[in-house]
Order: sequence, then structure tokens, then C-alpha cells
Amino acid sequence: MSAKWKVVTYSICVALAVSLAAGCKHKKQTALNPEMDGTGPSTVPAGGTEGTGQPTLNLDEILFNPATGLQTVYFDYDSASLRPDALATLSQDADKIKQAPGVLIQLAGHCDERGTQEYNLALGERRALSVRNHLITLGIPASQLVTISYGEEFPAAMGSNEAAWSQNRRVEFNKAQ
Repeated sequence: MSAKWKVVTYSICVALAVSLAAGCKHKKQTALNPEMDGTGPSTVPAGGTEGTGQPTLNLDEILFNPATGLQTVYFDYDSASLRPDALATLSQDADKIKQAPGVLIQLAGHCDERGTQEYNLALGERRALSVRNHLITLGIPASQLVTISYGEEFPAAMGSNEAAWSQNRRVEFNKAQ
């Protein structure tokens, strides 16, 4: 390669490197951790507004962690009435939801396998609405809650006995999209 082409190639490489470097300084700096740059799970400031240096709370962890998040509510056979244990569970769930204002939550009603598909879909909806109405009385905005019924379609426990059926008569909390 001649000296002239080496100079031209070198000049092009330098110009390209300078233009790339100049273009990069205008890009938004993003954190390596997606939870820190807003692309990861939802977070809210703990004890202050964003930029206060306070640690953030992971809303997915608060609301949708199976061990510590919102707990499933169970129902008696052929009923959408809230049992005493369900009232206690919903009181605790409401306290968690209040920590996450604005997060849209799906209340999914389920039934056991007994009854027709149409009947179970209607019963699942009544169960979800029962939970929704009670959460509203506990101070949760209606706009934060949506209901859906799956009827008998997604059992939590397999089997045709009371042990399985009692686990399938429920309302679960899901993150609404």
C-alpha cells in the first residue's frame, strides 16, 4: 500500500473515531442494573421523591412475590361471600397495595371443576368483584383494580376431591398489563 493511501486510510479512521466519540456524548447514560434506569421492575421512592438518595422499593417484590406479596383469597363451595380468613388476608393485602399507588392489579377469580363452564365463569367473576368491592371499602382506588374470571380453567391443585377443590376456589392477584 502506498504512503498516500496509508495517510487517507488513517485520516478516515481518525475522522470516524472522532465522529463516533462526539455522537456518544449525547446519549443518555444508563445504569448497568435495569432496575436503576427505569427499564426494570417498577419501583417507588422509599420515604421521599426520586433523586433524594433514598433506597427504592421494588413494587413487584412488595405485591407479586408469592411468599411475601399479595395473598390469595379462598372461598367456600358455590359462594362468593368473603370468609373471616379472607377479610383478614384482604386487610393485609390492602396495606401492601397502598404502598404502590397507581399500580394496576388484576383480581383473577377461579372455581373448582364442579358446575358448568358458564356457571363457573360467572361465579369466578362474582368472587373477583367481591374482593374488589372489599378492597375499595379499605381505601384502594377502584381505578387500580381490574377483574377477570377464569372459571375452572386454571386449577391450583389437580384432583377431584375436597382437598383440591378448596385450593381452586380462589381469587389471585396478578400484575395487570
